Amino acid sequence: MIYYWYSIVKILILRNFQSEVNYDQTIKRTFRVGPFDCDGFRVMTAAKYPVYMDFIRWELIARSKLYKAIVKRKLAPSLGSQKIIYRKPLKIWSKFDVILESAGMDDKWVYYVHYFEQKNEVKAIGIARTLVWKRDRPTALTDIMKEVGATEKIDPPLWVLNIFKEDKEIIENANKKNYSEQSTVL
Repeated sequence: MIYYWYSIVKILILRNFQSEVNYDQTIKRTFRVGPFDCDGFRVMTAAKYPVYMDFIRWELIARSKLYKAIVKRKLAPSLGSQKIIYRKPLKIWSKFDVILESAGMDDKWVYYVHYFEQKNEVKAIGIARTLVWKRDRPTALTDIMKEVGATEKIDPPLWVLNIFKEDKEIIENANKKNYSEQSTVL
């Protein structure tokens, strides 16, 4: 967790020395698989992919007008859901790129596709939908997006929307089962 927060603080500091990017610009960052990223087989563990996805999204926010729009309103950017498709492993000490591409937005969600590439080969793909919160409530994106220059909504592709289609129902069904009452203490 220390490395995570160190990286976020570094991103926020470096934003002052990097060029500004557009809110929907495709950005790329190169990382290296470290020993603490790996499992016993010396490949990056599945738990680390979402961390690198967070880093690249934070960088997009920090380097774009989104940062000022979010901070000014005292909002909290948040991850709503993500899906990751793992294709091939990333080995210890090897470099890899994370490419963040905007996939569109609706009134509540902003959708992103993250490509994990190494030597021009896609090793994994992460698809995420994000939103912003204020006082435990999702905030409409319309005002924020107008402020950062979004003149029209770009609908996400159908394949992206379909990935998240059942999320709400899955959570509602889990709440109906009330797992806390059914669990046993070991």
